[in-house]
Amino acid sequence: MPAGLEVIVPVPSPVLLTVSAKLWSVNVAVTFVAAVTLTVHVLVPEQPPPLQPAKVDPALAEAARVTD
Repeated sequence: MPAGLEVIVPVPSPVLLTVSAKLWSVNVAVTFVAAVTLTVHVLVPEQPPPLQPAKVDPALAEAARVTD
């Protein structure tokens, strides 16, 4: 590009300065805690175990390997 033919359109706007200030900010959360905590355990009703199928050995089988 020949010198002097370079033009910027639109003309850039002037630089603006933005200043923000924040004064003290406090977040407060109030939590109430009991002085005494009581935990009680009760008996669980007895339940029979679920029915499971009997374990059996798998049937005998033969294995073969073929290599070409």
